[in-house]
Amino acid sequence: MKNILYSPEHQACFNYKQDSNHFIQVKHCASTSEWSHTVQTTEVVILLEGSAHISFDFVLNKELKKGHMILFAPGTQFKVRTQKGVSILLLPVQESIRQCYCFSMYQLKAVKTSKQEYPGVLGVKPVIQTFIQELTQNLAGGLLCTGYMKLKTEEFLILFRAYYTKEEQATFFYPVLHENSSFTDFILKNYRQVKKVNEFAQLYACSLSNFDKKFKKAFGISAYKWMKGKKMELIYHEINTTNKP
Repeated sequence: MKNILYSPEHQACFNYKQDSNHFIQVKHCASTSEWSHTVQTTEVVILLEGSAHISFDFVLNKELKKGHMILFAPGTQFKVRTQKGVSILLLPVQESIRQCYCFSMYQLKAVKTSKQEYPGVLGVKPVIQTFIQELTQNLAGGLLCTGYMKLKTEEFLILFRAYYTKEEQATFFYPVLHENSSFTDFILKNYRQVKKVNEFAQLYACSLSNFDKKFKKAFGISAYKWMKGKKMELIYHEINTTNKP
């Protein structure tokens, strides 16, 4: 596809590639290379070409191939290793965006699924493939408008709602299916900055008792146990994916 017309006008607009929380991009990794990434907002990772092994949390060297996609929650650190090269589409998803006006992704919490199915790797269906082809062509042509990317994100969620079963959706969105979206979004984005629960409560400008009540309601366990588990995940990930002793 040719480049967009009047590109200087688009680039001068304040919406042009400004909001990193909505910026969709294609990442190319050369053969025999590694790439580490920390997720800032909920992000869908789709393999466009090639294959790779992805490590994150307690998951080591999960093989993903062309046509596979996976979702990561904010704060997740993952490492990509590829032998023959890989192209990856990174599509940020704001949790507050509904899959459609009549159905919120949080309603998927009621759908029975097993945590053992996580990570929920799904295949890209033909309708999503068509969506991806148009999106990547426009990105390559210079259409880097934040407004366009927000619309494409909403379109992706609507297509996902229309063509995947509720069980597939629940497994895929499992990492971000919580009760209080704004609170859990704050937790996932900031838990690496603090060492203790009382520091977290101070950061949220909340008393320790109220913070813990809010936390238990959102995550189902105490903040202390949750943070301890996250530290274990981080240590396990770094021992197995870095040179740290």
